[in-house]
Amino acid sequence: MPSVEPRAQATAAALSRKLLGLYFACIAVMLGRIAWLDQWGLARWLVLVAFVATLQADLVRAPAPRSLWQGALFFMGLCGAVTYLPDLWFAIAYQLNHAEHYLWNANAFMRTLPGNDAAFLWRHRVTPVSNLMGWIYENGFDMVVWIPVVRSLLAFDARKMARYALGAHLIQFPMIMPFYTLLRVDEVWSVLGDPDRLQRGWDDATRLNLGANCFPSMHTSVAFAILLLGLRENSRAFRWMMSVYASSIIVSTMYMEVHWIVDVFAGLALGYASVKLADRFTRERPLGQATTEPQLAAAH
Repeated sequence: MPSVEPRAQATAAALSRKLLGLYFACIAVMLGRIAWLDQWGLARWLVLVAFVATLQADLVRAPAPRSLWQGALFFMGLCGAVTYLPDLWFAIAYQLNHAEHYLWNANAFMRTLPGNDAAFLWRHRVTPVSNLMGWIYENGFDMVVWIPVVRSLLAFDARKMARYALGAHLIQFPMIMPFYTLLRVDEVWSVLGDPDRLQRGWDDATRLNLGANCFPSMHTSVAFAILLLGLRENSRAFRWMMSVYASSIIVSTMYMEVHWIVDVFAGLALGYASVKLADRFTRERPLGQATTEPQLAAAH
């Protein structure tokens, strides 16, 4: 008669395989939905794969089952929030700007600040650089978040994934909303009377309403938050890659004549504040202290 212990081990192994299968299936379905909604091209997939390939140094070797299902559920919630909440957010901002209910139209002030238009970056344009910066700007807002979120999920680290999501979009949307609805700061090209470098095809009504939300730069705040959190990863390759990628997003906001330098500095402050809040919510170590332990399963 076979012993009970080997049978129990076999049953546990089978359950683990099923759990992992469901976990990976959930990630694949939600990621596929994101890619379909955002119309990902080959370049986005290649960038994601390149970053994910660095996860070995940050892999949790023995993840707790609770960590897996918590990570999957949080990922589903994040996907839903990123899909539906921005529409409500932009609708509110659009209505307030259209009705001119903001407290201060700061366009004239922004224009008078020396060097605030970052013309030193875009005055002498090079077409290949402009094309690259345009792609980085258009794809960076969401992609810089999906990269570490998906990487953390595949590394079986639900807490880290939640920290990335909170530090970027989930905390920052409510924090930035008062600025975007109470202050009027149009994009640089619009105020200066230049063509839209991103070629979005906006008519004057769209330019004067939808394009009136610039301060702070949320491209900057999201990228900087991800950069601060990414510097804690064990993988040196990931830290370097994310430093370059996040920094290029911040530069692109000015190079493409979208954000003022003041917007960028305010975005840096917002990104830092959101990471501090994410640390508090996830009880993480202070900013700047790198992760040293290879396994975090006990924390889950």
